[in-house]
Amino acid sequence: MTHITFSGLHITIKKPIKSMLAAGFIILLFGSQPLASQALAAAEKGQLKTRDLFVRSARTYLGTPYRLGGASRAGMDCSGLVMAAANEGAGIATPRTAATIAEWTTRIANDAREPGDLLFFGSGSGINHVGIYLGAGSFIHAASDGPKTGVIISDLQENYWKKHYLYAGRFLPPDNLRRAEPGALPETRAAQNTEDSGTGGGQSMFAGIPFEGRAGFRVTLTGAGLWDMMPGVPFFRGGSVNADIAWVKGVSVYPGLGAGFAADARTGSLSIPLTASIGTSTGFKFFIGTQIHLAADDELDSSPQFPGIIGLGWNSPPAALLGQRISFWQSAEYSWFPDDTSGTGFRFGTGVSLYYDL
Repeated sequence: MTHITFSGLHITIKKPIKSMLAAGFIILLFGSQPLASQALAAAEKGQLKTRDLFVRSARTYLGTPYRLGGASRAGMDCSGLVMAAANEGAGIATPRTAATIAEWTTRIANDAREPGDLLFFGSGSGINHVGIYLGAGSFIHAASDGPKTGVIISDLQENYWKKHYLYAGRFLPPDNLRRAEPGALPETRAAQNTEDSGTGGGQSMFAGIPFEGRAGFRVTLTGAGLWDMMPGVPFFRGGSVNADIAWVKGVSVYPGLGAGFAADARTGSLSIPLTASIGTSTGFKFFIGTQIHLAADDELDSSPQFPGIIGLGWNSPPAALLGQRISFWQSAEYSWFPDDTSGTGFRFGTGVSLYYDL
């Protein structure tokens, strides 16, 4: 058996429980790989259609007036055009500013650009404009000033855009048809300062959730079904809902606090988990905390413990659904009772999360 001590609290975990914990985390980390591979294969199968729909959706906004912060036919800015076209044409939620979209995409070389890739523009102060590449050196974008404003089509050889062009980025799978581009430009000094991240496209399954707020906080609401693989007992064991708030602006790890409600038939418990967490930009989150048990089986000690719950979870990159960003959630966790020696506290959580950036 294994002995673990947390701040003076001594826990004994028997080998079967230790094995189940190890198996659970292995399943969490690698079990979703086949699903991700199938999703990527499906995306690649329909990639031309998705790129076409994205570009066609953007073209429907031609003539829309420019409006800072807008993302509708009443008026839009450059990132609003990308967001609206990606949502309508590809079903993908994008970040809300040109700079955060640039961070979210995969950077590509100029000679690898394809219709549907994104073009980023700026100056010494950084990226301040984004457009959608149409091919042959032209792009569609929402211009804020100049002889023409609003959603228009421009050419990369125009003096202003040629001077301020930085590089191209990709978020849709490529069609892998390399074409000679008459409008292809040499890498600018700004682009040369950073190594190309490759010409492969599409969102990685570990791309995480791009931040779209201003203050720096993200509120996440998660609903999940609880289950396990214990022999001789029902597969499904309950459900949980959780809300947490984390600081995500300008950092690579996200500290957060959370609270929720869980019903677990295996332990006969109704609980309020209170957790602290550390998340990452790739969607993983480690959490630990205590639980206030409103009810539990009579043979279990339901007094608050620390740690009363500990686990690891992962959120997939988000998709747009009914105007909301939604992602898949998978966790492996241990809901601990002091006198539980049978491993009934170990469980998986599978569900979805919604995000609200403040």
